[in-house]
Amino acid sequence: MRPALLSCIDRVRADARRVVATSAQGEGAEPDAEAVHDFRVSLRRLRTLLKPARRIYGKRRLRPIADGLREFARATGTLRDEEVLRETLTALDLGDEARAAVGAWVQRRSRREHEARAHIVELLRRDRPGDAGATPADAPAPGDAGATQADAPAPGKRLRLEKYLARLERRVSRKKKAKRRGAEALARRAIGDALDDVRALAAADPGDGAAMHALRIRFKRLRYSAETFSPLFGERAERTAKSASRLQRRLGQLHDVDEALAQMRDAEGLSPDERAAVTDALGAERARLAHKATEELTHELQTLAALWPDEPPAPPPG
Repeated sequence: MRPALLSCIDRVRADARRVVATSAQGEGAEPDAEAVHDFRVSLRRLRTLLKPARRIYGKRRLRPIADGLREFARATGTLRDEEVLRETLTALDLGDEARAAVGAWVQRRSRREHEARAHIVELLRRDRPGDAGATPADAPAPGDAGATQADAPAPGKRLRLEKYLARLERRVSRKKKAKRRGAEALARRAIGDALDDVRALAAADPGDGAAMHALRIRFKRLRYSAETFSPLFGERAERTAKSASRLQRRLGQLHDVDEALAQMRDAEGLSPDERAAVTDALGAERARLAHKATEELTHELQTLAALWPDEPPAPPPG
């Protein structure tokens, strides 16, 4: 667990620096979209690892760190929502008039995407080398003597990513390396818990957007857990990660359409006919994706049951 956590911390740091570096090309320059994506993914992986890590390093000690990292995840999530909304709407099969109206609507909304991207850069620039606000190396980690719940982020508080990364790094580094047997037990439990979470929602109605979104997040956690512990379980974990990745991607597409539908129902600047054309196209796309998701979910649940026969099978999807 320790090597995986330290590797994730290093990856988050490197990706955060790249976001800042690619935005430093001139006044008003924005970071490279791939750099922001990589930072978002590495941060997700680290946050996924914190859940099983609590069994080693203490839930009370890691909670303030997890809360701090969640604030950065929210910022990147806002940007992703705007990016995906634009991509989903511009990919629709629409008539000329509706397409032109949607294009104009997307253009007007583009300011939100630029602002979300600039907000991420502003958060990360506070952690540049030499920043006077950086956390001292000997600052107490949450849960240490001298640390309090005030170390968790307060509403409106200026966040510094490095503060949370450094505290997590110290907490992980001062713990002795776990024995292989203990690591395998922890890994098995982490993957088992992720599987249980997936199966608990597997029979949800595909028409329930909130349930499908929650299921996507659970498949994402299963994927990251399997990828992290693949050195211990080999091909079994690798196949689990691929299976989870397929469902994560499909359910993500479904969620993207659901979000676009919610935006279009109240979209200003579209005529009733234009709005109806867009929502009809989105509804047809959602039906197509829901059908595919149901088929793929049945197949992948069977695959997971074969890979982990010691776990109880999930009910068939509804």
